[in-house]
Amino acid sequence: LDLLVGPVWRLSKTETLITTSVEVGRVHGFSGALHASVIVAPDRDFVAVVDIPVGVGVIARMRMGDSGLYGSVGLSAGILVHRAESQPTFSEFGLEEGPRTVFHRVDPDFRIPIRFAWSVGAAGFSLALIQGFNVRARSYERRGVTVWERSAYRIGLVLGVHSDIILGRARRLRSARRRRGKS
Repeated sequence: LDLLVGPVWRLSKTETLITTSVEVGRVHGFSGALHASVIVAPDRDFVAVVDIPVGVGVIARMRMGDSGLYGSVGLSAGILVHRAESQPTFSEFGLEEGPRTVFHRVDPDFRIPIRFAWSVGAAGFSLALIQGFNVRARSYERRGVTVWERSAYRIGLVLGVHSDIILGRARRLRSARRRRGKS
């Protein structure tokens, strides 16, 4: 289980990315993963946009030496829920001319996360490079002028914390290794 926060770039714009994921499977080798993220666009003057990518996938993970450092690479597929709310326009007298309009769109979404994690006991720190592609570029216009535009490709660099919950056979093996190391 991890929670990561950092910037995400879409060619010319930088946005805030908050992501969390759950990985279920082996410490070494392949595991399943579920992720959910929120991307908040900072330029909210004319259009307030929030993107929510959610997906499932597979992760290949390996331990680097005897330290608590792990590396993983994955591939996931899911959906990106795009929500945009246009701000009303005002006349020269300060009167609201147009209504607020809310748009919801759902697109296929693909991610390739590359993550490094350092664990101490059951918790640790994670650094990840997350590339995503949601098949459709978006733009909004007001009076014939583009006021918001984003590419379908994004890349984010996130830092955060994670918690390792070890169940079943892996817990017994880890406990046995600790006892042998202490005696």
